[in-house]
Amino acid sequence: MKRIFILLLAVIIPVSIYAQIPPGIVSLEEQINKILNITNTPGCAIAIVQEGKIIYSSGFGYRDYENKIKVDANTIFPIGSATKAFTAALLGQLREKGEISFQESPLKYIPSLKFFNENLNNYLIVEDLLSMRTGLARHDQAWAGIPVLDRDSLLRRIEYLEPGNSLRTNWNYSNFSYFILGSITEKLTRESWESNIRKSLFEPLKMYSSNLGIQGLQESSNVALGYNVRSNKIEKVAYYDLAAMGPAGDINSNASDMGNWLLTWLNKGKLGQQQILPEQYVMEAMSPQVIMPTGYLPGEEFQGMYSASYGFGWIITNYKGLYRVEHGGSIDGFRSTVVIFPNEKTGIVVLTNQTNYEPAMLIRNTIADLILDVKPTDWLKVYIESQEENQPGTNEIISLPDPVPEITINSNQFEALVGNYLHPGYGRIEIFLESDSLYTWFRRRKLKIVPTATEHVFHAIHIVSPYSRAMPPLEFKKNEKGETLSLIIQFEPEIKAIEFIRGRIKIK
Repeated sequence: MKRIFILLLAVIIPVSIYAQIPPGIVSLEEQINKILNITNTPGCAIAIVQEGKIIYSSGFGYRDYENKIKVDANTIFPIGSATKAFTAALLGQLREKGEISFQESPLKYIPSLKFFNENLNNYLIVEDLLSMRTGLARHDQAWAGIPVLDRDSLLRRIEYLEPGNSLRTNWNYSNFSYFILGSITEKLTRESWESNIRKSLFEPLKMYSSNLGIQGLQESSNVALGYNVRSNKIEKVAYYDLAAMGPAGDINSNASDMGNWLLTWLNKGKLGQQQILPEQYVMEAMSPQVIMPTGYLPGEEFQGMYSASYGFGWIITNYKGLYRVEHGGSIDGFRSTVVIFPNEKTGIVVLTNQTNYEPAMLIRNTIADLILDVKPTDWLKVYIESQEENQPGTNEIISLPDPVPEITINSNQFEALVGNYLHPGYGRIEIFLESDSLYTWFRRRKLKIVPTATEHVFHAIHIVSPYSRAMPPLEFKKNEKGETLSLIIQFEPEIKAIEFIRGRIKIK
């Protein structure tokens, strides 16, 4: 039945797959449009690969919601952390050429690189970075709070970033690990990570429309805009510039190009007759290298899933008894999911322009149930029921949370907090006075700093909404004379709070 479905589908691409859907199930296209509507997702693009061919690729909804400009299979979306498999693949190519060993220390390839302790400096190897078993905490605010443009500058910060766990004792999601891997490719090739991606992957994979970074988005004519959903309203958000952190998530692509990426992985590294990725690397990358934390037990979303592992830029799980290799991507206004079923020679990519993960997951799983020999689940029904369970009862009084209270203090107390606060791993946080109020910049957003009832503790809030905080509490530390010495922020629960020392010099 599945082979008949594939052959019939190939005849009618790219018009529709409506006629090939088994009786009793509404068309896939109708299901996707319904998912977009119910989840307030402006648009998406999908590609389905099976038996060595892209059997379907199409767009749904709008890439520009305000102007009602439609998505198609060639619309560019940021793919976020699905980029990691590309960065890892560069390392696989370099290993095949004999230019790197996964068992060597990354310090061999980047002598200036230093970690927080000697155990990491002496024993961490490249394979630990690829499989995210370094023990490094996320430390995302060390690069995302005030984005860093220079990769060498960002590399120097790593020495001051405390691990969350010991080496190889836990899997820890780490953008910094893939940033380091991208930097290794630069040192070995003497070309930028961006150039390596274009020459070694985009060109041979015939991903001619794919590009990199915020500049690539701005230069594309057929490109999606990003959106958030707040109180059931769709709100446009600005593109986010990853800057130096590009190797962890800076690729922009479309359904058609990503279809070629899937074909290559399903064909042991070949696209057509050309071997682009080493076959041995492909097998390793899609195999478990480290066990991921608990939490992936069977349930409504993860039916039949009993474990999860990480390979090289891929998460390995099972889906309804089938071996599944996948990775998601998230960046302001966008979500992606790329999934491979190696034994079924099937791959799916879903690109959405909405921040929440549910729409991409619902579409991905709906497609998988349709084209694989598994018992189907009404994923949209599951989602709707989960949303209803989270809604307050009909007799409950629905109210907004209280806004962050603003405690009145005099201007002299505000002025005593103004200045640059410095941390060697997290950079600078500037507190400045404007119209008798304190402000800072964080993730390229201007935030108002307001005092709380607790002495020396402040909140940073979105100016547009006093109900939402944009940073953890800010605690100012003072000496006996009342002079402000430092700013303390608990960014991550598993490590000590970050202390920014008040600086006397102007940081450029």
